[in-house]
Amino acid sequence: MNFRSSLLLLLLVATSGFSAEEPGDFHVRDMVGIGMAYQTVDADLRATVGALPEVKVDLDDLGIKHDDLSWALEGRWRFKPRWMLVGLAYQFDQNGRRAVKEDFNFDGKEFQAGASVDTELSIDTYILDVMYSAYSNANAEVLVGGGIHAIDLETSIRGRAFVGNIEREATTGSSELLAPLPNLRLQAYYRLNHKWGMGLYAGWLSANYGDYDGGFTYIHPRIAYGMGDHWSLTLGYQYVKLDLTQEKSSRRENEYNIDFKGPTLFLDYRF
Repeated sequence: MNFRSSLLLLLLVATSGFSAEEPGDFHVRDMVGIGMAYQTVDADLRATVGALPEVKVDLDDLGIKHDDLSWALEGRWRFKPRWMLVGLAYQFDQNGRRAVKEDFNFDGKEFQAGASVDTELSIDTYILDVMYSAYSNANAEVLVGGGIHAIDLETSIRGRAFVGNIEREATTGSSELLAPLPNLRLQAYYRLNHKWGMGLYAGWLSANYGDYDGGFTYIHPRIAYGMGDHWSLTLGYQYVKLDLTQEKSSRRENEYNIDFKGPTLFLDYRF
């Protein structure tokens, strides 16, 4: 996805909260919310050390389920009339067991075909954005800014080989990544009527910085239903695409190709 198509997606109008303010002075309200995210994940992982060949493994190779239901938290705070702080957090946590069909290596450890591997995969996501209100009218507001999309990923692969019922050897390869990915952000909010609103959060990055090389796209369209003056239900669908290579040293390199997608549901308190 190039910058132009990403920008067109960012310009879609969206909301997860709305208020009955005077015409020409529409502003989304402060809120805190709790909910859940049902995420389907496709992931290819590589942790190469030294002269070992660069081999990727995916979730199917490791016997890990592709979907997970987890808690999620969100909030926003308008600390100045035109400035707003927005946050979101959710997680993916699964484990699996499978007999290896082909030889591979991970974190300098070699796993041979036929060995049984136990894998734990945890991906925690934290989003923090600082947004500026660039436009508003009676029913809409558009904010632009920047933020951090932090991916906290931990992978552990333990291989076991047996002679009869006796475990002959065990080896463990592990990888940890805390990638604070800076990206451009746009949020747009539109009020349909006094109860319904709809919208989108979005972000984009394609850059090389520090030890990282890769691209990132985030899209989260939403629709909200207001229940009285303070409460609302927000239903959304988020998509995250991460292609990232991390050169940890001259002999160690990790690569992550991860796609998240799935619905979100929040109960928000607006004030």
